[in-house]
Amino acid sequence: MAPDRRTTLRLAGAGLVGALAGCLDGLGDGNGNGNGTPDGTPDDTPDGTPTEPSVTDTETQQYRIEESAPEWYDESTTGHVVVIDSEKRQDAVVRLHEAPEARRQALREFLDGVDYEESVVLLVATVGPNTCYTELDAGGFAVEEDTLVGEASAVDTSGDDEACGEAVTFPSALVRITFDGVPVTETALDITDGWGETKTVTASADDSLSPDPADLPGYVRPDGEADPIAPLSCDDDAFERHPQWADEDDVQYGEFETDGETTFALRVAETSYERGDTVEMTLTNVTDREASTGNDRKFNLQVYTEDGWQDVRGGSESSFGYTDEAIGHAPGEGFEWSIELTEEAVGGDRFEVCPDLPAGRYRFAYFGVIGDGAVAVAFDVA
Repeated sequence: MAPDRRTTLRLAGAGLVGALAGCLDGLGDGNGNGNGTPDGTPDDTPDGTPTEPSVTDTETQQYRIEESAPEWYDESTTGHVVVIDSEKRQDAVVRLHEAPEARRQALREFLDGVDYEESVVLLVATVGPNTCYTELDAGGFAVEEDTLVGEASAVDTSGDDEACGEAVTFPSALVRITFDGVPVTETALDITDGWGETKTVTASADDSLSPDPADLPGYVRPDGEADPIAPLSCDDDAFERHPQWADEDDVQYGEFETDGETTFALRVAETSYERGDTVEMTLTNVTDREASTGNDRKFNLQVYTEDGWQDVRGGSESSFGYTDEAIGHAPGEGFEWSIELTEEAVGGDRFEVCPDLPAGRYRFAYFGVIGDGAVAVAFDVA
């Protein structure tokens, strides 16, 4: 492969330095050490400033192959980089159970061998036009002006006679960079996707691993207060309405905070629907670590009445039990719900809806968050 402009400049610079060093070798002024630097000054720090760290070793391990578009992907970029500079950040970023089983043991050994006192790990991802792009190649790493630079590209691993599926794929790899000196945590990689397009992607160990709640798509609730409707009433004497598990004072709209930290954000796709429409909600971990919740069935679907918020679902008391389990969510991940606004879909396989779904202000309140209370969004149904 022919060197690119950056590599050519780097080699030319190295040649120029070598030539100058040859010319100066042996020239002293009686006050130096014979190599052009004053007495008592280390050769590698002639002005007393620390030497810039240099790359001494790299190692790449293939990581995941995603088939659905990740959050970072759009038409404006060819790839994505996450800089990992600690075991804590590694635990939040790397999810071995999501890697192909055949890669997991090699990945475990790779991560066990990382010393963050002398190394950083880059999670590098790109995109390919078909299912034969299953790997990512990375190299050419060097330090330039306190920034780690290098290159990465999508790799077609198919054989000559292998047919490739037409689905877009997103291969990624973990790259360990070892330094002589303090590890560099700012990076700028030239990433080439499977179509041959190259763009520079920058990243830092200071980057948040999760989105800012203000940047999440969707809404928290409609503007303005809603008029309450008449209290819900069911003609079936055996029907028992689903209770609200969280105290009303502990229901938080949009973001859920516990112990002074916002852990999850909940959004609804729209603020106004009609019967028969499908309402979509997303719960997102907005911390820089893995955060846990209960299962995704722990929610109330309520309408605002003169008696307060009432769940539109119910059944027998035995149907209101929920299992205690912890489900971990990586930063930026969580749950998604899609609920069709019909009696059959809202009731599902556990509950009934009685009376039929009325028009009014609705609230989806997820009480599976860790801590006291629930996180909620609201929307209107006509």
